[in-house]
Amino acid sequence: MLSIELHAKQAVKKWLRDNDIDIRIIEKCTNILLNQIRKFNKWTFPEIEIKRYKNINSSGYYFGCDELHLTGNLDQNGWSKEKKFDTFVSHYLHELRHWIQDNILGVSEDKLNYTDEDAEKDRPTYVKNKWEVDARRFERKYKKEFIKLYHLLEKLSDKKDSR
Repeated sequence: MLSIELHAKQAVKKWLRDNDIDIRIIEKCTNILLNQIRKFNKWTFPEIEIKRYKNINSSGYYFGCDELHLTGNLDQNGWSKEKKFDTFVSHYLHELRHWIQDNILGVSEDKLNYTDEDAEKDRPTYVKNKWEVDARRFERKYKKEFIKLYHLLEKLSDKKDSR
């Protein structure tokens, strides 16, 4: 079983709270998703840090580092809470897939043979790269369920067990 623990510096936690995103619920959703779609033979407890790119519309993962760098511009698809959350989840799942490629699937960094400039300019070396295609597929495949699960857990967190 895999049990990922998400961390973030106080400024990032504040940014998430300001955007109505609960890092603990994101962590729970991540663990439920990953343990449902893949069987793990042993217990592992990786830690991942969430970081924020302040003024760019893209996100990134650097192989060998347990950090997901997410865009700070969550209003790319609209200003509503739902649209910002949708943008966050898209970027989060995409970068999480790169973390999976690195730490679980054993993909070496040199398989992502494109430059930052290739990515920024959407060149074919980036857009058609097998592992980028895989990350976009993962993001599309699981985003809807991840969002539904998040809202369900958020709703359950609001309920109090009273006697």
